[in-house]
Amino acid sequence: MKTSLAGFLVLSLLATFSVQAAPLTPVARDALQQVLDRGRQTHSDAVLVLQDGHEIGHYYANGKPPGPIELMSVTKSVVALAIGQLLDQGRIKSLDQPVADFYPEWRQGRKKDITVRMLLNHSSGLQNVRRADVEITPAPDAIQLALAAELDSKPGTNPSYNNKAVNLLAGIIERVSGQPMDAFLRAGLFKAMDIHPGRWETDKAGHPYAMSGLPLTAADLAKIGQLVLDGGQWHGRRLLSASFIDAMLAAGPLGDGDCGLLWWRVPQWLHFDGDPAGIAALRQHGVPEATVERLQKAMQGAHFDSIGAMQAGIAKALGTDTHAIMVDQLLKRGIGPYRLFKLSQGPIVAYDGNGDGGQFVVIVPKAGLVAVRQIDSNMDGEAEGENYGDFVDRVIALAEASGRLHAAPH
Repeated sequence: MKTSLAGFLVLSLLATFSVQAAPLTPVARDALQQVLDRGRQTHSDAVLVLQDGHEIGHYYANGKPPGPIELMSVTKSVVALAIGQLLDQGRIKSLDQPVADFYPEWRQGRKKDITVRMLLNHSSGLQNVRRADVEITPAPDAIQLALAAELDSKPGTNPSYNNKAVNLLAGIIERVSGQPMDAFLRAGLFKAMDIHPGRWETDKAGHPYAMSGLPLTAADLAKIGQLVLDGGQWHGRRLLSASFIDAMLAAGPLGDGDCGLLWWRVPQWLHFDGDPAGIAALRQHGVPEATVERLQKAMQGAHFDSIGAMQAGIAKALGTDTHAIMVDQLLKRGIGPYRLFKLSQGPIVAYDGNGDGGQFVVIVPKAGLVAVRQIDSNMDGEAEGENYGDFVDRVIALAEASGRLHAAPH
C-alpha cells in the first residue's frame, strides 16, 4: 500500500542529500537519462540516482516521491545490516557462531553445524520450497517453521536460495537484542539515519519476516545504499564496522562468487551462451518436455551480453506465461535461468539488493553511485511491461559513462 508522505519526503530528501552535484558530462547525462527513461517506460514508481551522496536524477510516476514501498527480498539486505550491528556490539560472537547457541534444540544432529554465516549465504542445507506462499506465508510462525525444517544437504556445502532459513535471522536478532527485529532496527540503525519505514509485514505470531516485508521510501533505501558504499559510515559517524561491510560484500567460501551475505556481487559484464548441458539438466529434473523443447529451440546457439537480454530471450521463448513457467517448472526443481548457459564475466564492480517485482538498490563504489528502483506492483512478479531486468546493467553503464569506471570491452 502506498502512503501519502509527499511533503515530508521532499523535506527529508533535501535535508539528507545536497541538491548540488558536480556537473555531468554529456555522455554521462545521456546514460543517466536512459536509466530514468527506462524507469518511466517500465511503470516504475520511483527511480533515484545519487553520486557522491548527491542526487543527480530521479523519476517519480506522479511527479512526486511516493511513500514507503515494500522492498520484497531487498529486505534481506537490510536484515544483514542488523546482524552486522549485533556482531559489532559483541552480542553475536562471530559469523561462524552456531545457530544452536541461540536455539539449543539444534544442538543434536547435523543442525548443530549450521552457523549464522550459512543463514546469510544460503548454505544452511535446510529444506526449502522457493515460493514463500507455499509454506511460509500460510505458517503461523515462520521461525518455528525454519527450526522444524529437515536438512536437504550437509550444512555449508550446497548454496541454495532459502527464504525459510533467512527468516530464522529474525529470531536470532530478537533473542540477542531482546527486541523484535523491526523494533531493533527502528531504535538503532533507522533512528540514527532518520529512516522512517512503513509497517513491516509479520507472520501470525507477530514476528517480522526477514525474507521480505519491509517498506521504505526511495530516499530511505538510498540511505541504506550510501551507508554500504561508505563502508559503514553515515555523515561521518560509524554505524557499522568496515570489517563487517567487507565480509558482507566478499565472495562466499564455496566459490559462489555472485553471493555475499544477503547482498549480490555484480560483474561489470556477463555473457550468456546457450549450453546443451543445461537443456539436458532440464530433462534430468523432470521439466515438462514441451517447455524443454521451447527453450532448446530458442537457446541453441544463443548469445546474450547482459542479464536483461538473457531474460528477454527466455521470455521470448516462453511467451506470456514466462513467470509461471519459470517458478512452477524450473525454480521449484532448483533450476535457475543461469543453468541454461555457459557464463563468462568481468570483474565485480557493483553490489545490489534486489527483490521480486523489480525492487533494487545498487551501489557502484568506484563511481560513487547509489541507485534505487521501486515499483508498487502488489505482486511477486512484474506485470506486462513492468520488467526492468537491465536496471543494474544501465547503472553500470552510467558508471562507465561518468569516467570513473573504466569501460571494459564487452
